[in-house]
Amino acid sequence: MKYFDLHCDTLFAIAQEGGTLRKRGGQVDLDRARKYEPYAQVFALFCGAEPLDDPAQAHVMFTTLLRTAQEQFAANADGLMYCRTAADFDRACDAGKVAAFLSVEGAELLQWEEDICAAIDAGVRVVTLSWNHDSCYACGAARSRRKGITERGKALVKRLDQAGIFLDVSHLSERGFWDLTELTERPILATHSNSRAIRHHVRNLKDDQFREICRRGGLTGLNCYVPFVTPNVTASVRDLFPHIDHFMELGGEYCLAIGADFDGCDRLPDEIHSVADMDCLAEEMRRHGYSEECIRNLFFENAARFVREYF
Repeated sequence: MKYFDLHCDTLFAIAQEGGTLRKRGGQVDLDRARKYEPYAQVFALFCGAEPLDDPAQAHVMFTTLLRTAQEQFAANADGLMYCRTAADFDRACDAGKVAAFLSVEGAELLQWEEDICAAIDAGVRVVTLSWNHDSCYACGAARSRRKGITERGKALVKRLDQAGIFLDVSHLSERGFWDLTELTERPILATHSNSRAIRHHVRNLKDDQFREICRRGGLTGLNCYVPFVTPNVTASVRDLFPHIDHFMELGGEYCLAIGADFDGCDRLPDEIHSVADMDCLAEEMRRHGYSEECIRNLFFENAARFVREYF
């Protein structure tokens, strides 16, 4: 089975708790991921759950996370290839190696010019403009729907746009989303967000937002975090089906992918304990009549198509 995941916080967990990408106690490691061929993962450099108001603190955290990524990728180069381009991605897949991309989750990590340059030079391909709180760049979804991207944030969008980095609206306020659409004509990503029509949560996308992502040829990654899936305390993988169906009805057949949020959440559907269990979602989709093409697109082909067209 082919598997491409747009978002996990595994590198943050390694930097904070130790362990290695090869084998660890979290939700993603290379040993368990090897059941998928090919397997591609966007690894996030996550800003953390506390506000990063001090630029010096942000610099230390970004530097630590980037170093962690570089060390882990180098240590596992026999089975993993760090990818910056579509050509890198294809080479990794052809060689049977994990295709690893980097993102920054929370642009507040990049408050110093040298860190913006370091992210560009390192080949970061996606930047989430905010996490849940306010920052110097944008307002998070958990704070206010009426506050958006700051003037400094607008300058950062232009800079990242020119560098070929894609902007991610997961965690961004609703106003920030529409601010972004006025700042760039390029595709927009929502790497780990579900449908607000199905589960009313500020982290999920409204229908008009999802349609705009589709119109631009962007991607939305289906999130497995239970509070974004259902208001219930627990969930089954079947609870993801209404989100999938609704996004498909809105024209998302080729814009929907997986952004499971592994190592960034502690409540997953009952059948899923780690990346190794994601094939159970595919099996359940087959039992409920989803086509093989739909399953292939969701799990791999849509994200792979995006990479090949834009990276």
